[in-house]
Amino acid sequence: MLEIRTPSRLHFGLLSFGNPSVAAYGGCGVMIQQPALRLTVDHADCFSAHGVAAARIREFAQRWSRHHEQALPAVTIRTTHSPRQHVGLGLGTQLGLGVATLLNCASQTGPESIESLAASVGRGARSAVGCYGFRQGGFIAERGVETAGQLSPLESRTKFPADWTFLLVFQAKRSGISGKAETTAFRQLPPVSLDVTNQLKRILYDEMTPALQGADYDHFSDGLFRYGELAGNCFVKVQGGAYLNQLSQRTVDALQQFGVRGVGQSSWGPTIFGLCANRQQAEAARDYLGETLAGEELEMEITAADNSGAQLIADAQCDWYDAVENSVAPQR
Repeated sequence: MLEIRTPSRLHFGLLSFGNPSVAAYGGCGVMIQQPALRLTVDHADCFSAHGVAAARIREFAQRWSRHHEQALPAVTIRTTHSPRQHVGLGLGTQLGLGVATLLNCASQTGPESIESLAASVGRGARSAVGCYGFRQGGFIAERGVETAGQLSPLESRTKFPADWTFLLVFQAKRSGISGKAETTAFRQLPPVSLDVTNQLKRILYDEMTPALQGADYDHFSDGLFRYGELAGNCFVKVQGGAYLNQLSQRTVDALQQFGVRGVGQSSWGPTIFGLCANRQQAEAARDYLGETLAGEELEMEITAADNSGAQLIADAQCDWYDAVENSVAPQR
């Protein structure tokens, strides 16, 4: 049996969309250790998928098969642990790339660049943060789609300080926008002005990235909040504000009142994150939210950034482990 474990992704906001004078999308985000996706692959009589997201696994597998022009191997892919879908954690990309990696191993196809791997399952059409994060982990900044049909180029990858800790806040019964609704939303949104894009780039490249490289928690947190709110305001026509709904705004306000400055929404939400200096502050912020927003159906999780990316884990008898020189870091 072979297992792949992938981190989740927090997306801090896009640089641009709808403006033909600049590269579309782009932006930044970070990979986080939890909640993690875990998939296994094992020999079988024919291809099958089981567990949470089995239908999406089959869809990605069929894409992979058409892309490589070869039949699916006789294996079973099973989900053993999965984050919630459509809450801003980038599960679709991690699932697609995880499935493609396991199928490459089982069919002895590879190694593949991340661009080729993403193309094999149709990921990375807009954001590439989760694609680069799948391979490398850490804080990812990407430029935007410069050539239609190709992955947005990577601008930089920066290791995240080990002590910095995220408090994740989920709305138990609410999901964000995805699929056809997301495509429709982008059609409704006005283009991001060049001035706003340039402001976002200045915050990202001149403030956030240097602060992160210097492990300057205060300056990174300040830039992170301003970046996320400016990027979020580009979605007012669909969301009604910088965040998905009023509960999201109240969560952001409460975390900042507590003293957590680097607060924002991941992608379409509803996941809200607060970047804390350490786990102790994250635990205290969690308790404060529990009291301040008592009665709301919130779920919370504390996690650290992931600086490694996806990991392959093989048992001692795995006959695929040595057959494929895959760029995902393997372990026994």
